[in-house]
Parts: sequence; structure tokens; C-alpha cells
Amino acid sequence: MLAWMVEEKDIEPHVPVWDKTERKNDSFSSNDFHWNEEAEEYRCPAGNVLRSEWRAFKNERSHVTKANTIVFRSRQTDCATCQMKAKCCPNTSIRKIVRSVHEAARDVARRIAATLEYVRSRHERKKVEMLFAHLKRILKLDRLRLRGMSGATDEFTLAAAVCMPC
Repeated sequence: MLAWMVEEKDIEPHVPVWDKTERKNDSFSSNDFHWNEEAEEYRCPAGNVLRSEWRAFKNERSHVTKANTIVFRSRQTDCATCQMKAKCCPNTSIRKIVRSVHEAARDVARRIAATLEYVRSRHERKKVEMLFAHLKRILKLDRLRLRGMSGATDEFTLAAAVCMPC
């Protein structure tokens, strides 16, 4: 959805990105790794490479999972001899980083989230979303009964008119 907004429709996404890159323990997060766009690989803080494939296959593979992500792995020999292993991958033999195929759109949303306009729009959006949640939960407007955009517009207009004294 985020990639559709950014790449196809040229919409600035003023929505938060669900980001689980930070780790709870004291180990490196995926933000500490450097992404090389040309080579399509990550570099760890020690300088070792993380790739999606380490050998050439006869039939080319996409390496895209069902969740639209690509898993980048380091070599076990690199991690075994690395001095930063305790801070990088303390519980596993190698380090893996999962990257979304729509990471460029996610980066756009992260850049927008750091602006003052984003803070302002998020504050204003809170008012609308609170009313929408009220309509859904209290007035049982959990699904639309009329078809099409005009039906949805009519239904929400009536619901908003009813909710005005609220």
C-alpha cells in the first residue's frame, strides 16, 4: 500500500512506518549496516558483506519471500572470525537482515516523518480518526451498506449529521 501511494500515485504518505529494526538487547540494529544500492548488498560495521545469494544458480531466483521481503545473510566464516560477533549476532552463527522490496517507499515515509508538517498533520488526523472510531464502534458503522463511492459518501454524511450533537 505504501509503495502504491509513493511510486504510482505520487502521494506523500503521512503515516507511521512499522519499523522493527531496533533491537531490545545491546546488539547492532539493521540501521547500523550500510546498504549498497549498486551491488544490492549490506555491509556490516566490521566491513563484511551480507548478500541474498552466495552462489550462482542455473535458474535465476528472485529470493523474494511471501511477505515481499528479501533475506540478506552473512557468511558463517566471516562471523566466526569477527571481533564484533558478540555485538552483532550473539545468539546465532550468522547475521540476517530482512529488507522489504518496497524499502524505497518506506524510506520516503521515514523522511517525511521527521518533518514538522508530519507532526502537524498527525495532530490534525487524530481528530478525524477519533470521530471515525466513534462512528464504527458506537454507532455500529463497521461496514457500509450502500454501494459505490456515492453510497459511501451518503452514508458517512448521514452518520456525521447524526453525530454532530455528540
